[in-house]
Amino acid sequence: MLKGAVFDLDHTLFDRYATLRRIMPAFCEHFDMGEGITVEKAGDIIEYADRHFVHLGWQIIFKYLTEQGMFKATPSFEEYAEFLYSHFRKIAVEYSFTKPMLSKLRERGLLTGLITNGKSETQRAKLKLLRLSDYFDEIIISGEFGCAKPSTEPFVAMAQRLKAEPNELIYVGDHPKYDIEASRMAGYIPVWIKTTGTWVYPEIEKPAIQLDDVSSIPEVMDRLNNVTIL
Repeated sequence: MLKGAVFDLDHTLFDRYATLRRIMPAFCEHFDMGEGITVEKAGDIIEYADRHFVHLGWQIIFKYLTEQGMFKATPSFEEYAEFLYSHFRKIAVEYSFTKPMLSKLRERGLLTGLITNGKSETQRAKLKLLRLSDYFDEIIISGEFGCAKPSTEPFVAMAQRLKAEPNELIYVGDHPKYDIEASRMAGYIPVWIKTTGTWVYPEIEKPAIQLDDVSSIPEVMDRLNNVTIL
């Protein structure tokens, strides 16, 4: 019997692409943009880059942006990254289904957890903007925990905090290596959220459960637990 669901944050519980597009006016004002790069076109380019390269790292995204002529005067990667980090602490666009989904899990008596990589200040700011913190029994942020995914340590610690065995939990995330493979190695049942639509690690086996978004997680838990909700 499964006791709970643990989630990734970015690309899983809030609308990363709507957030990036909300940031683009300030982005285009801050940086010296290339010829013909409007706010809309900048949004198209950065969304494409994020979908295809985010699982390979921000440096790859930045390289793609420069190759596409995003900047007239190319900033340093550090300036680019810090601009986005600072705005991710101020802007986050929620999915309409995330809170109802988490509420349904808790109404069923299931445990909920969050494991996310990132700096404490940035990830806590996102949770505050999205008003999500109270929906979790336990939260582990790598910047506070001292160890990041894909290490299995955060997953083991989360199971201990929830007083559950890893095989009594599902882990829901988008990253093939950091979320799917890492949680699988820790003993969880992995669930892949296909936000980016890309799987850039062919050596990693895709999980049996694959979803477009997290809205149906309560029903997935019901099915795995052979529960019928009348």
